[in-house]
Amino acid sequence: MSSTRQWHLRAEMLLPPMWWDKPHWRERDGETIVLLHGLMRGHRAMEPLARHLSAQGFSTLNVPYPSVTQPVEALVGHIRRAVEKIATDRPVHFLTHSMGGILARLILAEPAAWHPGRLLMLAPPSSGSEIVDRLGRHRFFARCLGPAGRALRSDGLPTTLPALPANLEAAVIMGRRSSLPFFRHLLEKENDGIVSVSRGAFPGLKGFSVVDADHTFIPLHPEVWRRSALFLKSGEWEQS
Repeated sequence: MSSTRQWHLRAEMLLPPMWWDKPHWRERDGETIVLLHGLMRGHRAMEPLARHLSAQGFSTLNVPYPSVTQPVEALVGHIRRAVEKIATDRPVHFLTHSMGGILARLILAEPAAWHPGRLLMLAPPSSGSEIVDRLGRHRFFARCLGPAGRALRSDGLPTTLPALPANLEAAVIMGRRSSLPFFRHLLEKENDGIVSVSRGAFPGLKGFSVVDADHTFIPLHPEVWRRSALFLKSGEWEQS
């Protein structure tokens, strides 16, 4: 991919969410992948990856959700309703970024009206966020995080997440490039600028890998594109 193309895609990913955003459904012959963005982002953060997977033959549903205005329970319900509208008898896989992985785990822990497939999480704060721990103490920043963001503190929602269903194949890809200096003193040595690598793992994973990417743009990393298509199609995971 040329550097010009990369910068174009990065600019697209940084576009802010809008109140009129709606789920973007691309129907193809393959199984369905639901893509979920992270906190303070919009569905455009996952659009390059969604287009790539659609070109690979997957049907994709890229779901926007109001990450900073609604509590976790409302976000889970919002996403679940969007999935129910397009689900068929084929498996429904989830591909998530950051907080989207936490929401997907909550969705998949409950009985669904569709057939759950595989789960691939990019940079999830599975053990909570050190940044939320610090910023959540200050009224202004706590307000900016919203109720769902505040729930990501280390002693909050992540400690109560249910175990993965026994028959669910799940994997995590973390980043180890930190391009943001602001939070380095809050994170462990290996981090993506927002989440420490060690915070992504949890019991029951089929695979866990680390790539040279920062938190915001890990969905654009070529290794993520390759592993996403391979794992969600076949369940294969190359240990690295």
